[in-house]
This record gives sequence, structure tokens and C-alpha cells, in this order.
Amino acid sequence: MAEVQQQEGSEKGGKHKKVRAKKSSTHIDMTPMVDLAFLLLTFFILTTTFSKPKTMDITMPVKDQIKEEDRTKVPASQTVSVILTKDDRIIWYVGIDDPNTPPETHVGDFSENGPMSIHKMLLEKNKLVYDQVKMVDDSVKRGLIEDKEDIIKQHKSAVKAAEKKGLIVLIKPDESSKYKNLVDILDEMLVCNVGRYAIVDLSDSEKELVKNTK
Repeated sequence: MAEVQQQEGSEKGGKHKKVRAKKSSTHIDMTPMVDLAFLLLTFFILTTTFSKPKTMDITMPVKDQIKEEDRTKVPASQTVSVILTKDDRIIWYVGIDDPNTPPETHVGDFSENGPMSIHKMLLEKNKLVYDQVKMVDDSVKRGLIEDKEDIIKQHKSAVKAAEKKGLIVLIKPDESSKYKNLVDILDEMLVCNVGRYAIVDLSDSEKELVKNTK
């Protein structure tokens, strides 16, 4: 500690007395920093966008026994079965699964414009509904339909439901397929404006189709 020498007057015999210097303490006022911290916290809370959960509309087959007369009859030409297998491989065919007369199968992939593109195939077979849904977007641009997400979605859903000649897709993943492939094919349903699709289990005859398709 620093000490200061101070000389006394002659009346005290010229003695020297040691006087200790006072040590001043340092004090920091933390109040402004606390205020700043709360201001920053409030700013980040108000400006942060919380991620919203994303959902998909999936139609699952009904397990209850349905009478034959109550089943909806659809032409086989409108039905496409898409089988997801290993190594991102897709096998698809048009029509219904008939063990007695196996359908003609085709191999596809998830490319956008390749020769085996499943995206290209879905667009071609669902062109009628796809064009009608595009007309909804055109009506929004021309101001005929209010430019609100929920209203546009309602119009598109109504177009898909009203068109009886639209494509029906049966998605059938096998045990060796990836979950990513299922998500990708569901995305294709939205992009290609397929209004009616369902996830269905593979039949025994379709498992044989997968083995025999090269």
C-alpha cells in the first residue's frame, strides 16, 4: 500500500510521521446494463419468427370391411400404383392389381425431366386436373379470386374434388424403401395437383412384381 511521508513542524522536533493514503474503492453502476439486457431480450422475442409445424394431408385406406356395392367404382385407366423400393427405385403400373393377369410394369426415378421421371409421368396422366388448377392461379392474378392463401387453397381443392376424371395414385412403399422416398412422392402429389391418393400396403402379387421387374 502506498504511503506518504509528511514532515511535521519544528515545534515537534522535526519528527516525521507516516500517513497512510486512503484507498478509494471502484464502484460500477450495473443498472444501465440490466436495462439494456431486458431491452435486447424484448427485441429478440418480438422479432423472432418461430417455426411452424408442417403437416401433410394423407389419406389412409379404411380397414373396415366395406360391401362391394358401397365401393366407389373408378376406371382402371385412371389408377396408377407407385411402388417404392430400395435404392430410390420406383416401379409403377396403370390399372388394378390382378394376380391372374399381371400388369405391365415400368421403372421410374425421382428426376425432374429424365426419361424415367415419375414427375413427368404424373404430369402427363393428370394434365386435365393440373391445367384446371393452374386456371385458379390465373384467376388470382386477374383479380377474379381474392389473393388469400386459404381462399386459393379452397378453390384448388374444389377443382380437384369436382374433376371425376382426375388421376388416382396408390402409393405402396415396401420394407426396403426409405422414408425420404415417401416424403418425395407425397411432394409430387402436391406439385402435380393429384387430388386423390392413398398409402396402401403391398399385396403378395405386387411383391412378386418387384422381384421380377428389372
